[in-house]
Amino acid sequence: MRKYLKENELRALLEAPDNLRDHLILRVLYVTGMRVGELCALRVGDVDLEEETITIQRAKRHKEGRIVPIPDRLTLTLLRQLVKGHGKKEALFRSRKGGPLSTRQVERIVYKYARVAGIDEDKRHPHVLRHTHAVMALRSGIDLRTLQLNLGHSSINTTAIYLTMDIEERSRTYKEHGLPAI
Repeated sequence: MRKYLKENELRALLEAPDNLRDHLILRVLYVTGMRVGELCALRVGDVDLEEETITIQRAKRHKEGRIVPIPDRLTLTLLRQLVKGHGKKEALFRSRKGGPLSTRQVERIVYKYARVAGIDEDKRHPHVLRHTHAVMALRSGIDLRTLQLNLGHSSINTTAIYLTMDIEERSRTYKEHGLPAI
């Protein structure tokens, strides 16, 4: 079963970072649902603050790339701060040496703050934020086709897995609370 964060876990994770870059890494992974490799390949010029989108140039299975919305005001505000004064060709998320972050570095960042937030060890991975994005999007009423396009899945059947995850969560809730006997 794929893991995802509950709302309280997500909130704790997003509040854990102590610097702008790390805070935005977590927010962008969650808000866009992009893969960690896609995040690491982002350049400042891939962020369109006017259109409120990010173009993922090196998208898996999409040679032409794909565009994802940034549907969150705080993330947009923080992105404005991060890109200020940087050239369009520079890495969006840079290491201390100024180069692009590696996927391993991002994995360490996510692990660190998930640990600080008290999240179970099996949920301390960037891909969990992608799963969380999908589950939360479906819960909020986003249709399956829109989610498929946003996540970059070639098959809607891959995206439909997230419907099952939500059903399992609802089943667990029903078991915990039950219905009155009739």
